[in-house]
Amino acid sequence: MTKSFVRQYSAMTEYGGWGLRLGLFGKGTAFNVSGDKGLQLEFTNNKKLLIGTNKPEQLIETLSKIGQLKQ
Repeated sequence: MTKSFVRQYSAMTEYGGWGLRLGLFGKGTAFNVSGDKGLQLEFTNNKKLLIGTNKPEQLIETLSKIGQLKQ
């Protein structure tokens, strides 16, 4: 993994809706059920995965504690 960070996204514009989705224009895969914030993971093979969250602050805090917040 080369990057992991929390970001705001648009489920409709970037991924065409909610659920398990394939992104448009190289956005990667997303698993989102509600909201507009998610954990963006970017891997060394240029693949991307976005996992939606309703608790972005707690996610940022946890990633920081374990040393995995990489921007």
